[in-house]
Amino acid sequence: MRVAHNHRGVAATCLVGLAFMLATLGAVAPGALDLGHRTGAGSNYGPFGPEGPRMREQLWMLPSGDPGRALRATVFRPPEPHAGRSRFPLVLINHGSDEANRQAVSMPVFYWLSRWFVDRGYAVVLPQRRGFGATGGELVEATDSCRNPDHYGAGLAAAEDVGSALDYMSTQHGIEAGQSIAVGISTGGWASLALAARNPPNLAMVVNFAGGRGGHAYGVPGSICGPDRLVEAAAAYGRTARVPTLWIYARNDSYFGSDIANRMAKAWKEHGGKVDLVHLPAYGREGHALVDDRAGWELWGSVLEHFLLRHSPAMVAGRSSGGEAAAR
Repeated sequence: MRVAHNHRGVAATCLVGLAFMLATLGAVAPGALDLGHRTGAGSNYGPFGPEGPRMREQLWMLPSGDPGRALRATVFRPPEPHAGRSRFPLVLINHGSDEANRQAVSMPVFYWLSRWFVDRGYAVVLPQRRGFGATGGELVEATDSCRNPDHYGAGLAAAEDVGSALDYMSTQHGIEAGQSIAVGISTGGWASLALAARNPPNLAMVVNFAGGRGGHAYGVPGSICGPDRLVEAAAAYGRTARVPTLWIYARNDSYFGSDIANRMAKAWKEHGGKVDLVHLPAYGREGHALVDDRAGWELWGSVLEHFLLRHSPAMVAGRSSGGEAAAR
């Protein structure tokens, strides 16, 4: 039996629509390359189809950890660069997983989390990793079992995909290289922490929302496949990670509660990693879903803003937050 993965972060996403249909057919719409252009050896990478009206939504094809398998990705961006800047800093948002539904899940969108960043002048890319939905292929990040989990290796396998996506997007016209943020939810948070352990040159910081692996082991809330191994893997990642990381968990998270979050963060820090751990109040019925809707902004928005201002004020200064006010 494979490790029981939590489902938050993929079930709430929606289809990209026309752009996805065009990508499936291999169609490329004229004039679609507003942000970037195809570079490097992979001529099949880049934007497919026209931009949509929602935050300039567009489907992209990105390299993965396997040269033979391209990742499907959603890209959002502001209407124009902010504060006189000609380029957007990049935010890479990494989805969670659910073994039972992984092949049927739609493209990751995380509308409210994506909008939070777009409103502040960031371009957002959400790659769908190998083994999920339209990307398809082998689920390379889950070849272990709950009885004998390999949390360390699984995270690194996921990081191969998100790292390849980050490297490619960082070369695109209109992106500020070296100023990228990896944001992950659940197993996507774990993948983002594994990416931090690799120290890619374009990664400036990591934000981990409810990150972990093996939650709801055997379908039991609060149970984790190999919790000690999860802590050991966090220590191993922290030993080589050098970018600042923010870890955000709600107190009523039934997948990764306060105790395991504290243990992982402590191991990360004790082995040299930089970590800010924040426990938020209980969020709705399930704290693991804290990024799924607009209400979550009230809990994590100010925490995230403070983290960005403290670690990279130049990336935040002068960026618009008018969209937040308009959404109220």
